[in-house]
Amino acid sequence: MLPDKLEQFLLLRIRGFQDKAAFEKLVKMYGSGVLRFLHFRLPSREDAEDAYSTVLLQVWDYILRTEVKHFNGLLFTVARNVIASHYEKRGRVKIVPIENEDGTEKQIQSALSPQKIMDKVDVSFVKEKMKELDEDDQEIIILRYLEGYSVKHIAKYLGKTENTTSVKIHRAIKKLKDLYERT
Repeated sequence: MLPDKLEQFLLLRIRGFQDKAAFEKLVKMYGSGVLRFLHFRLPSREDAEDAYSTVLLQVWDYILRTEVKHFNGLLFTVARNVIASHYEKRGRVKIVPIENEDGTEKQIQSALSPQKIMDKVDVSFVKEKMKELDEDDQEIIILRYLEGYSVKHIAKYLGKTENTTSVKIHRAIKKLKDLYERT
């Protein structure tokens, strides 16, 4: 069965029969992308996992009440709302600097190797710079480079041509590179 047809069939099973197995199949197909999106946008792993559970519960309830055409789009829409709610309730979390204010280095005890610590620092730096981009640029970078979607798939999702989508991806990456080079 084609992916779109399978998705529509599973959505029909959920709405018509409250089929939890059909919901599990859809979550297996699309859930990992939303979980990565949440990990990227929220300050801690626990927050992301809590938000993921909330997203799944809200999506389940929504599907039972309303006809849905694109499960993946619904997941990301609900995820964005849950992220907004998270920050409204708790306020933004500040990143703690590695250096003390007097310029001395803070000693961090960690079971991680120096390379793993540097990898985490690099990822944290990119995450911080991504926050400076507008939401459209953030979304398109996440879809292309974190989720691994093709330009064709992203274009379909955004309702744009493939050429326009390629240009938007290129411009978003250029903006991120410029932010990186300014620091």
